[in-house]
Amino acid sequence: MIPRKSSKTSKAKQKSSNRNNKTSQRKSTNRRGKKQTAPVVNISNYRVDIVGVILVAIGLFSLISLIASGKETAWVRIVAWAIGWGVFLFPLILILIGLWMLLRETSFFPQITLERATGIFLLILNLLSFLHFFTFPENPDASRVISAAGEGGGNIGGGIYAILVSWLGVWGTLITLLAWLLISLSMTFNVAVKDLFRWVSPLALKTGDWWDEWRAQRANSSPPTIHPPAAAYQTQPKFESAVSTQDEKVGESADSVTTIDVEPRIWELPPIDEMLDESGEVTIDEDFDRQRARVIEDTLSSFGAPATIVEINRGPTITQFGVEPGFIERPSGRTRVRVGKISALADDLALALAASRIRIQAPVPGKGYVGIEVPNEQITIVALRNVIESQAFTRLRSPLRFALGQDVSGNAIAADLAGMPHLLIAGATGSGKSVCVNAIINCLLLHNTPENIRMVMVDPKRVELTGYNGIPHLLAPVVVELERVVGALQWVLREMDQRYHKFAEAGARNIIEYNSQIAARAERTLPYLIVVIDELADLMMLAPDQTERALTRLAQLARATGIHLIVSTQRPSVDVVTGLIKANFPARIAFAVASGVDSRVILDQPGAERLLGRGDMLFQAPDAAAPVRLQGVFVSEIEILRVVQYWRKYSTDPDSGQDAVQQPVDAPSPAVPLKQMPMFAEMEPQEEEDPVLVPAIDLVRREGRASISMLQRRLRIGYTRAARLIDTMEERGIIGPPKGGAQAREVLDYGPTAPPQDD
Repeated sequence: MIPRKSSKTSKAKQKSSNRNNKTSQRKSTNRRGKKQTAPVVNISNYRVDIVGVILVAIGLFSLISLIASGKETAWVRIVAWAIGWGVFLFPLILILIGLWMLLRETSFFPQITLERATGIFLLILNLLSFLHFFTFPENPDASRVISAAGEGGGNIGGGIYAILVSWLGVWGTLITLLAWLLISLSMTFNVAVKDLFRWVSPLALKTGDWWDEWRAQRANSSPPTIHPPAAAYQTQPKFESAVSTQDEKVGESADSVTTIDVEPRIWELPPIDEMLDESGEVTIDEDFDRQRARVIEDTLSSFGAPATIVEINRGPTITQFGVEPGFIERPSGRTRVRVGKISALADDLALALAASRIRIQAPVPGKGYVGIEVPNEQITIVALRNVIESQAFTRLRSPLRFALGQDVSGNAIAADLAGMPHLLIAGATGSGKSVCVNAIINCLLLHNTPENIRMVMVDPKRVELTGYNGIPHLLAPVVVELERVVGALQWVLREMDQRYHKFAEAGARNIIEYNSQIAARAERTLPYLIVVIDELADLMMLAPDQTERALTRLAQLARATGIHLIVSTQRPSVDVVTGLIKANFPARIAFAVASGVDSRVILDQPGAERLLGRGDMLFQAPDAAAPVRLQGVFVSEIEILRVVQYWRKYSTDPDSGQDAVQQPVDAPSPAVPLKQMPMFAEMEPQEEEDPVLVPAIDLVRREGRASISMLQRRLRIGYTRAARLIDTMEERGIIGPPKGGAQAREVLDYGPTAPPQDD
């Protein structure tokens, strides 16, 4: 009995071991039914290398033979007999295919697949057939076609052409060859058929531009230049207050400011192709994107959130994978995967893709999928010129248009400052905030003359905007002293109020209607006024109440007058970007920040803390439901210098040799002392004279003494008003200085009134 028990036990152990082996085999099989085996050396790789070396050798030999002796060698004659005129491309094709096989592991060549190899083979046969079709279009006889060795497509192309002509006729053959060509190109480049024609629309636009230029040259028309109205130079400039009308302290020099004769100028916009540089071409590895898409699908499925990649959008900085949530089988039925479950797997996806940061947009506005934004291996620089020359920029007809960058699909994005109407830019140090501000300024300078746009720049750091000193667009040198910033904002407020008074007199609602009325009378129009503040945090530390009050009032009222604000800061905290300021800046740009709290201060939602820096930003448009991720445009120091030097030449006097930085366009004559204070400070309106002043002076002269209590009692006024009258009379020299104690002041000037007689 004991042996039987042992045999049963051994059989049970054997069955359990078999079950364990089967279980381990099932575990080693993935969900698609493929077993995961240990990595072994694939001998076929060596075969591919050998074939590649042979093809390169044959291609080099054929090329040397063709160059040295033409078609005299037997090998070249055989190849020409087979493929006809294709013998001239045969060596290059063999060399490229051989190098493709040898360098298949590198990113320069696409991955070798059976589909792509089949497409290349079909493409070669199609080209040979086309060669024979164009060589012998009216010769469908198969025997005569094939006998034409060394011409057309050779015997291979001739044979295919003869078969097609005998079956389909000449026109049927042409249609078949065209369809064959599209299929082979789609298989070779692994793209959809519709993507093969993306070059048609840009080519049509360029052709139209060339045609317009040719017609303009034929009509002897020069490029349009902007000529100001003739009457504009006979009237006082609109920004005369910027030059200042000094009060009595300046004397006669101040009167000369109001009679400055402005020399007529013809403004011409700078050529963009000479000012800005183009960016290099970008290579896209579609196989790598598809591999990452498979990793995303597998990772989501392993965590119980099956999904399918329905769209891949590759941008300059990130690649957005459109993930459509799948269904989960439950006892109660099929249920769709929750969007929040996919969003919670951001860190797991970053680990699986070996990415630094991943941002999940759930869902993408206007789309039926969740966007998983994965950083690219290399960030592509978006040149300012490429965005300016794009259709998105040219469609905007506003003078205040500017280029922003490219979105996750690589499409150019431009915006209009007039429709915002103010812009708030925030981000950490080194995230691309200053580059964005410079790009906006240069866009405005490239498309507007000083008669269209004037600027006031504030740069407490003294390094970002001071390079623009001397351009005629500036009303005054860049404000770098914090004590004068509040005065600058107060001047802008007064300018806004003055414009509203002008609009009311003309019966206009905004600057567009007012300028249309002024232009009809051939008078000088009002330019747009752009206020650029590079660092808001320093201003809020110095004078928080005055700065917040001025910015809030400008943001609320200045849109109709053509005054727009561009404010940037590198410290997006609640004490800098306050609720009042943020509420009046609906257009915002958030660069990379340190935490989600800073992102909520800028955009009222997280997301900016996952940006990559170096121009990666989130743009919140006033009319958009959610911010859009962009790669901002890049403008180099050399490009900025070109634009500044171009405009500075209009501010330089060639006779005197004086540089533009020392003598702006709207500056007064050298006799008037040039300083920044008259523009922003001491420009408060003169107070009206107190109507009680004359009776007070008469009373003091009749009494022979002056005191505050006497004025209060005799004129029935308050203490503050009486003290102000005493100070005014002292400034005019009517009474003397105060004496010790409570003694009355002595009267110095009795005027026509005789002094009172002593008793």
